Amino acid sequence: MFNQRILKLAVVLILFSLTFFKANHIPQMLIEQMDWYLLFKKRTHIIEQVKNKELQPNVTYNGFMCELPFEFPIVSNGGNDIAIYYNDKKQYTILFFVFRNFFEAPSTKIIYTENPENMNYFEEKTKRNPDDNWKIKENWYRIYGD
Repeated sequence: MFNQRILKLAVVLILFSLTFFKANHIPQMLIEQMDWYLLFKKRTHIIEQVKNKELQPNVTYNGFMCELPFEFPIVSNGGNDIAIYYNDKKQYTILFFVFRNFFEAPSTKIIYTENPENMNYFEEKTKRNPDDNWKIKENWYRIYGD
């Protein structure tokens, strides 16, 4: 228990200190890697809740955003909102924001998808721009921009 607290504190301190280094992409990549590993189980649990209809879009200004309840940790930066999309076959695509920008600035997202059309789209993005987009593992992508 004590070791877990020290580890969590160390991670928070490292993440906080890395936000001040903007000279290159290394701090951003480290933050994203830690974000992926630390929040993977929580995001997987959220995906199961979406599939079981326990979590659904709940933002009045659009039909795809879901503001997560306060008991969840911050798994999606910029408001702890996730975007939920699904097709007629109930194949889900769920977006978690790593770095969320508003208006015209692009965001960085971790995306889970079961939809073959979306998978093809993300695969094409990874081929066109592998420095900003890549497949993390089966059904999971890191995508920059739209």
